[in-house]
Amino acid sequence: MNALRLWSGGDEVRMWLLCLPPGGGAARQFRSWRDRLPPALGVAAAEYPGHGSRSDEPPASSAGALVGELARDIVPLLGRPVVLFGHSMGAILALDLARALRAERGWRSAALVAAASEPPDRPLVPAGAAASDEELTALLRAWGGTSDELLADGGYLAETLPVIRADLALMAGRAHGDEPPLDCPVHTYLGEGDASVDAAEAREGWARQTRAGHTARAFPGGHFFFRESADRVLAALVDDANAAVGGRLQGVTHG
Repeated sequence: MNALRLWSGGDEVRMWLLCLPPGGGAARQFRSWRDRLPPALGVAAAEYPGHGSRSDEPPASSAGALVGELARDIVPLLGRPVVLFGHSMGAILALDLARALRAERGWRSAALVAAASEPPDRPLVPAGAAASDEELTALLRAWGGTSDELLADGGYLAETLPVIRADLALMAGRAHGDEPPLDCPVHTYLGEGDASVDAAEAREGWARQTRAGHTARAFPGGHFFFRESADRVLAALVDDANAAVGGRLQGVTHG
């Protein structure tokens, strides 16, 4: 099944924001952004196998296999500028996707936004396949974004924990290669209350991934600050997307 979910469409779209969800996440969490961003900035999202509308599929066997699938399915977007937005695990995959498309097609992302993510050369990955259900539940609680009611729901945990375990194993097995920095700006977005990410290391580590400029922003909230501070995050994305195309989105208004 195709990994791409297009939440926007039409002739008004002048560039794309491709969102890569965090571990355990699904593409639908970005659907509402379509109505909160200018029509010129179209919203698309990746749906990983085993997640969301693809929950009946087995999870990806490796990070490389998943990136290869994304690189194939993103091709219809490449006729317009694309900003990659990845949250946590999604930020690492966004970087690997940018690298893969650079190698395969000579393509350059307009910008890459790494949100709530440790640097890719030292991502924070707790034990994956070896973690107990109790350890994974504690991890979900530490990340925030999941209510105590859901964390006490055995049915919810039975569905969610295998997906989290598979994603952690995916990241633990990811190949770490020495790659040249990207030729696009990289922006680091961090939650002011996110104890799972070392802010200084994240800023320094992501700055090393580009030779085209790096910025860092902090937002109120924890690991899932993009939900808690949605208006501020979306306004920042509009600013960074506009800057990435030399102001050609000027005149649009953040909705």
